[in-house]
Amino acid sequence: MQELSFTHRELLGARSFAHQGAALVCLVGLFAFIGPFGTYDSIGLAGRFGYWALALGANWLVCGSVVMLTLRLSDAWPRPRGVLAVAGAALVAAIPGTGVVHTAEILFRPDYQGDNALPTIYLGVAVLMAAISLLVVSIVLRNRPEPTGGESTPDAMSATRPPASRFLDRLPPRLGRDLVYLRMADHYVEAFTTVGSTLVLMRFGDAIAELEGADGLRVHRSYWVARGHVTGATRQNGRTILNLTGGHEAPVSRGYLAAVRAAGLM
Repeated sequence: MQELSFTHRELLGARSFAHQGAALVCLVGLFAFIGPFGTYDSIGLAGRFGYWALALGANWLVCGSVVMLTLRLSDAWPRPRGVLAVAGAALVAAIPGTGVVHTAEILFRPDYQGDNALPTIYLGVAVLMAAISLLVVSIVLRNRPEPTGGESTPDAMSATRPPASRFLDRLPPRLGRDLVYLRMADHYVEAFTTVGSTLVLMRFGDAIAELEGADGLRVHRSYWVARGHVTGATRQNGRTILNLTGGHEAPVSRGYLAAVRAAGLM
């Protein structure tokens, strides 16, 4: 599921949070206005806003957290297994989600009868969470081509392809294969091509090992550069910086200065 790594960053980005927050506010307002699930007749307008802010807001966080965790754990799985994993996780997330709705019922609906309604609440919450989760996954995977007859995963193809293509096979097709540089990003490797960038869930050292034979070198504990995309070198605040295609920069640490000089990059 190569495209999932890119989506982790997108879902966690500030712009995505802003979009999700705006969508949540609109949804709370809509539900408060129309009063679904009997809330219109039993709860006033102000109470409905409180009810749906709690029920939708808390469950939004629960569902989003579960989806993100499941996407991370299933990053390397085939598509069908990943989809099933997310669907199963939604059923598990519906358990605390039921508790959230149960609490909202106690707080805002005076005639709420209690525990006998829990199975019904769980069913509704589970269906809603499964729908939201699968919608997220469908968006994540819509640009990922399915393997067709005879195709294999990047790891399976590594035995027959040149070593330098092993890491490039992990990149989404939309980014092409003209790699400019890699940068370590926590548990991810951020790969920059001449088209754009993506995050790949793997260790930085493993990514460099998969690029063995490519025309590039490690210049820092957190950076690898393609030699053909180095346009020059400068000194900034006592540090050596390599200038790269597209206006990018990569720092050179002292331990790699000799190798960078030997490669003729400075």
